[in-house]
Amino acid sequence: MKIAVASLNGETVCGQPGRCRTFILFDTDGFEVLEQENIKFSEDYILQGFDPEKSHPVDKIDVLIASALGEGLVNQLQQRDVIAVATSVKDAAEAAQRFLDGDLPIKDAKKKKKK
Repeated sequence: MKIAVASLNGETVCGQPGRCRTFILFDTDGFEVLEQENIKFSEDYILQGFDPEKSHPVDKIDVLIASALGEGLVNQLQQRDVIAVATSVKDAAEAAQRFLDGDLPIKDAKKKKKK
C-alpha cells in the first residue's frame, strides 16, 4: 500500500492537497512503513483542475492524507481509486502509521459551496 501525505516541509501534514505540489510518499506492507521519500509534482500535475481522463502520478497511490480536504477533491480521487482523508494529526509519519493501524482521527471533507 502506498500512502501520500501532503506536506510542504517534508515533516508535517498540510491542507489544500489539490493545490499542493509536495508530498511524502510512504511505501508500506499494509502494517508498517517500509520506506518514505519526498516527491514534488510539476505545476502541470497539480490535482485541482487536472483532467480526470489523463493519467497522473497519484494513480499509483492508494491513500492521500491531508489536514483539510474539499468534497470535490475527495470525489475526484475516488474516481482514481484513491482514498482521501483529512486528519488533525500534524506529523506526517505518525499520520501514515496511524492510518495503517486504523486509529487515524478523520475530519469531514469541506462541503462544496452552493452557487
